[in-house]
Amino acid sequence: MIVSRKPYKENEYVKLGTYNFETGKDYTYLGTILTNKNKFIPETEKRITYANTAYYALLPLLNSQSVIRVENIKIYMTLIRPVATQRAEAWTKNKDITKLLVAFEVKF
Repeated sequence: MIVSRKPYKENEYVKLGTYNFETGKDYTYLGTILTNKNKFIPETEKRITYANTAYYALLPLLNSQSVIRVENIKIYMTLIRPVATQRAEAWTKNKDITKLLVAFEVKF
């Protein structure tokens, strides 16, 4: 995969010696989705999906009458939010990613 500011060309090849390697659009490396345009939107969407799974798994506990609001916030901050923001220090923050994360947090 070539990461470049130039537009992506279909069926582009990288030549190393006598070998030709086809370039790709997306690649998963150590669980992180990398794209040829260096965008983190697919990775952010995947993380938000995982965080939603964690949220719905904990929903009976969060809706319980025996758990007070302060404890719900602690559960969110320690168990749900880290799932959504894992590896976020490598993301390039832009309007699209900010919209996705804000929309995710509005739920709480």
